[in-house]
Amino acid sequence: MKFLYKIFLLLLLIPLSNSYAQLDLSHEVGVSFGPVTMQTDYGERHHLPSSMATSFGVSVAHYLSFYGSNYNWRNGASFFSDHFKLKTEISFYTNTNLEHKGQYAEQTGPFGDQIRAMKGSTKVLNIGTQLEYYFKNLEDYGLLFNDDNKFAPYVSAGVHYNSFDPEVSSDLGNYITNPSVLPLPWQDVDNSIFVEKDNTFSLSFSAGTRYKMNNFDLFVDARWQYFLSDKIDGLDAPSDLSGSKFNDTLIYFSIGAIFDLSNISR
Repeated sequence: MKFLYKIFLLLLLIPLSNSYAQLDLSHEVGVSFGPVTMQTDYGERHHLPSSMATSFGVSVAHYLSFYGSNYNWRNGASFFSDHFKLKTEISFYTNTNLEHKGQYAEQTGPFGDQIRAMKGSTKVLNIGTQLEYYFKNLEDYGLLFNDDNKFAPYVSAGVHYNSFDPEVSSDLGNYITNPSVLPLPWQDVDNSIFVEKDNTFSLSFSAGTRYKMNNFDLFVDARWQYFLSDKIDGLDAPSDLSGSKFNDTLIYFSIGAIFDLSNISR
């Protein structure tokens, strides 16, 4: 598996300009930030407060367009170059508010005390690429004298490499030396709690829109990300004990700005 990770990173870092040396390309850079909500083994599935543990994310991205920065009807643009961009991104998510909520956390007695005392946090470094499809013609949208198309809505899908670092604790004491402070599904610490740094892949699906300003674009984006692991939060107890049968996911709402590098260099 480590070999596959290295191959993925190598492919990601190969200069894209070499692959498309014969094409007329344009480049953009973007920065964004916004709230992140995670859906994990904390809380109950389909229980809204359990899915709304909110923290923060930041991103830096490169956008590759398959046409030049200067519009020319003789360029021989295709449907692909008119409607697609390739986005390569580095992002960082952190969530320090993971806790159990719902009917089990509202119980009285030892189990209720244990599950309310259980807390978690995680940090995720995300490196990946997404292919964005724009509903409007991108060359028309980019024309300086075109003020009729201020918005450019899009959808996208991508794959990411993730390095994550979770933590688990209990307000009742040290669960490593005294596992009984944890709820029963997680008392077998060696087989249910994983707080070492680890890595995995994830899939993402997004929708958003750009809004054209004078020298840059504003954008809003909503992303759903599915991890190929159930250990992002540090918890992965056997499903017959915990009831958890699903991998971790997150939703990332972000706002940001995108700058055309050809405009910056002028």
